[in-house]
Amino acid sequence: MSLAFTRKKMRRREPIQWSGYVCFLPAMVLVGVFKLYPLASGIFYSFTNWRGSPNWHLIGIANYTRMLKDPAFIAAMINAVKVLITLPLWVLIPFVLAFLIFQETPGWRVFRAAFVFPYIIAPVIAGYIFSFVLGLDGPVDQLLRSVGLDVLALQWFGDVRTALWALVGVALWSYFGLGVVIYLAGMSNMPKEVFEAATIDGANWRQQVMHIGIPMLLPTIGYWSVICTAGMLIWFFPYIYAITNGGPGYASMLPEYYIYQVSTRYAEPAYASAMGVVLFLYITAVSLVQIRFMYFNSNTGRRA
Repeated sequence: MSLAFTRKKMRRREPIQWSGYVCFLPAMVLVGVFKLYPLASGIFYSFTNWRGSPNWHLIGIANYTRMLKDPAFIAAMINAVKVLITLPLWVLIPFVLAFLIFQETPGWRVFRAAFVFPYIIAPVIAGYIFSFVLGLDGPVDQLLRSVGLDVLALQWFGDVRTALWALVGVALWSYFGLGVVIYLAGMSNMPKEVFEAATIDGANWRQQVMHIGIPMLLPTIGYWSVICTAGMLIWFFPYIYAITNGGPGYASMLPEYYIYQVSTRYAEPAYASAMGVVLFLYITAVSLVQIRFMYFNSNTGRRA
């Protein structure tokens, strides 16, 4: 009796299970066509001398060994590590601003809209704007000269010492609003009564951030950190394209822009594929380390 009842129950559930798979299938098809297939193709062609023509053959790891002697690629990867060092700024600045908005600091309604505004500007347009603002005779340099700081009036995008960091500043200005929105979404589930109780107990703003805000938002912080790590090397592309073209020299060259140059200007898609694979492994490794330390408690090994 119980066995027959179980079989009937399973038969009733089958349409529900299949409907779930049907709903899941379009997403899997899209991932397979636009993610997995290009990744597999890139890995395969990285072991060939393919240049877009049907005449190609396998060359083993020649493209990978070539990278070790390519000064442009080495410089681009070093610049990628330099950009990664700025990750704390990408994580902390949006968090602090979002926390101020969450606590309804005076003027928070105006700032909530202002912080998102840079994100809606097309990156290429923002790049051209800042190429003027930070140009040799731009408003920033004129202001510095007017207050007697001529030594700081530099050609920000034309100096090997400042080109990369100027791009970091422009990209951070453009994308920190997205981080503010993500943090505010996470803070929407934080009970304000906890902070009110902490205020009554004498906790200052810094203590509330360190001991209440950060622990409660640790998953959101980890999520935004991973997005920044992967996105940083993609978000810079339009600014490099619009402002520096990777120069002066290789001072502002980053891997994704060099891959674009090799694939299009130099017509070497196989070599570009090999560099893309290395970049993919680099981003994956860094992201996994972040996930390990942001989502898991280092003492117990359990999810925070």
